[in-house]
Amino acid sequence: MKLSLSQLEAYHRDGYVIVDCPFPQTYILHCQNAVEKVAIDPALITADTRRNHFRLTPQIPGSYWSSLDHSLPFLKIMLHPEILELARQLAGDDDVYLRNGGINELAPGKSFWWHRDSEMVYTEFMHYFSGASVEHGCLRVIPGSHIGSAVPLKEEAERRRRAQGYPEEYWVDGLADVVLPGEIPLEVRPDQLIVRDSRIFHATGLNASQEGRLMSHWLFRAGSSDDHRFRFEEVLTDDLIEALSPEQRDALWLGRAFEIAEAYKEEREREKGKVMWGVV
Repeated sequence: MKLSLSQLEAYHRDGYVIVDCPFPQTYILHCQNAVEKVAIDPALITADTRRNHFRLTPQIPGSYWSSLDHSLPFLKIMLHPEILELARQLAGDDDVYLRNGGINELAPGKSFWWHRDSEMVYTEFMHYFSGASVEHGCLRVIPGSHIGSAVPLKEEAERRRRAQGYPEEYWVDGLADVVLPGEIPLEVRPDQLIVRDSRIFHATGLNASQEGRLMSHWLFRAGSSDDHRFRFEEVLTDDLIEALSPEQRDALWLGRAFEIAEAYKEEREREKGKVMWGVV
C-alpha cells in the first residue's frame, strides 16, 4: 500500500490523510475483543497518572502502558505488510523501525486540549478501532498547521481561553477546548486510518457518550533516526515474536545494536522486567 499522488499532495498540504484499512475486518474485531477481555471497572483504576486509560489499567503505576499496547492483535495491525510499505514511503527509507505504539481510551466527560506533538518530522498512524464521532470526542485538527511555527496557534488558543473564562487547569472534566479558526473534526469509522504529520496542531472533542473512545496509534522512524524507545526482545514474549513474520520482526530491529534514546532511558530503567506484552 502506498499513497497515491493526490493523497500525497493532501498529506503534505493538509498534514493528514484518511485511508481505508488495508487489513481484514477480523483484525479490528480481535482488537475490540482483546479490550473486552482485559477491561476492568473504571472505578477500580487508581494508578492512571497519564490519563490515557479508562477501562485499561496501566501495567505499573505511572506507566503509559496497558497490557495491550504492543500485544499481538495490535502489532499485527501496526506491522501489517501494507502498513510497513506505507511507512517506508512516507519515511523515504526502506529500513524503518517501529518506535512504539500505544492505546488511548478517552473516558466519558474527557477531552484533550490543543497541542503539537513534536517539532520533529515523522508520520503518526491513528486507528480509532471503536470508531470516532464528534459525540465520542474525535480528533480536531487545523489543516495545514504542520507548516511553520505553532506559537501563533498556541497564543490564539490561550487568548480565547482567557476571553471565555476557561480555568487555568489543563485537565478539566466536562469541557472541550476552545474553537479555533479553520479547525475541522475528523470523524472516522473503525475500518479507516488517519495518517498524519507529527506537527499538525490538534485537540479532541469532548466525549459526551457513556463509553470510552478507543484509539491505537503508532509511529515508525527512519533507520538513520536515533530515537529508540524499546529493545522489543526485552518487552515481547517469545510466543508473540514467534507469531510474527520475518518482515515484521525486521521492523522491530530484533537483535540489532542500538542505544535507547536519552529521553527514554529513565523510563526503561523504571519499567525493566515489569512491562511486557504477549499474545492475548
